[in-house]
Amino acid sequence: MENVIESIRAALTPDATAEAKLAGANACRTILAALDAVPGQPIAAAPIPHPQTLPIANAVAVLRGVPAEQLLDLAIAKLRAALPAGTEVPQAQPLKFQLIPRAQLATLGGKTP
Repeated sequence: MENVIESIRAALTPDATAEAKLAGANACRTILAALDAVPGQPIAAAPIPHPQTLPIANAVAVLRGVPAEQLLDLAIAKLRAALPAGTEVPQAQPLKFQLIPRAQLATLGGKTP
């Protein structure tokens, strides 16, 4: 029971994280289910919040309609901002593939379809 009360106490602090608040809310639901229980009957499970109320689900819902190129640009900008000041990032080189003509493959022992 002390763990449940401690979860609620941690959720009520001014600097509580979203996870701590969620744990505190779940602890409150657990206590409420225990108080609503009828003697001799099993305790009903505490209701689970709808996934759309979770912070990660909200973030995914917001990002769902963003084009992939824009998400990549955002990720690159965030990563560059995390680098120490003065760090130079080398220019990315494009991938280069050497194409071998099919006729040359046959002379190298490869099978052509």
